[in-house]
Amino acid sequence: MASEEDILKRRLLLDMQRRMLAKQAKLEIRKQPDYFTAFIENLSEDGKQMYNKAVEQYPSLAPKIAEAIGKLYMEGKIQGTLDAEAVYGLFQEMGYPIRIETRIVYKKKGEIKSISELLKESKED
Repeated sequence: MASEEDILKRRLLLDMQRRMLAKQAKLEIRKQPDYFTAFIENLSEDGKQMYNKAVEQYPSLAPKIAEAIGKLYMEGKIQGTLDAEAVYGLFQEMGYPIRIETRIVYKKKGEIKSISELLKESKED
């Protein structure tokens, strides 16, 4: 027959095991896949720059799109890296075009001038 001390020890051990299992279950629930990191890891250098411009222009929308694409990467539905053109195209297709700074320059005799400078000079003449 088991003594009272043995019974108490077993109860305490069972109680400790239950608490440990409950903690582990909570940790496993919290560990959701990080889709955003998966997206960032699959961007080329210029793709990251384009994504940063998208974040500047659409701060609440861009992370959601990144997570959705990261999920597709983790599921294996998308493979390879995304460059700037691909990121631009994704946002364009969704109806959120990324505005990028463009400049037209004129080169003559080693001198580089913008179109606005050329127009100013032509008005002065």
